[in-house]
Amino acid sequence: MLLPAGPFTRGLLLLVLILLVLGAHRRMRWGRTATFFGAVVAFNLAAPGGRVLLELGAFPITEGALRVGLTKAFSLTSLLLLSKIGIRGDLDLPGRLGRLLTLTLAYVRFLLAADVKLLARDPVGRLDRLLLEAQCRVGTELLPAVTIRSTATGVTILVALLALQWAAAIAGP
Repeated sequence: MLLPAGPFTRGLLLLVLILLVLGAHRRMRWGRTATFFGAVVAFNLAAPGGRVLLELGAFPITEGALRVGLTKAFSLTSLLLLSKIGIRGDLDLPGRLGRLLTLTLAYVRFLLAADVKLLARDPVGRLDRLLLEAQCRVGTELLPAVTIRSTATGVTILVALLALQWAAAIAGP
């Protein structure tokens, strides 16, 4: 995701991530994903640049704007799908850094599950209590956990994704 790549490479990466989300049995909301993708492309079309491909009234659709919009849409949608895979309760990454990241994501899940309506009455006090509750619940649940080793399939998928990104960066857009 960090290496430079054009829309074709980002599209392939998005396809791989869709397959990983489906393989991990995570719920895909196709309508929301398509709406988000389309909105990113549409907003980027508002800044025309390059050769005009089509004109819808006084609104030109240019090659440069379409290319940038598709690249951004593929990238942002891929990041959303990556978060669907990464932010889940059964994720346990190996090593110290993995344990810290797992703990951080557990805090995020806990805070996202909290009822934000309660923050309106006493925002500072409620947030303080919520953070203390997160520290007590999440910290005690995860600290004694046993680290799960990476599987050969998981390592293979990660290496393949990295190789695809590097190959795309070397080959160019």
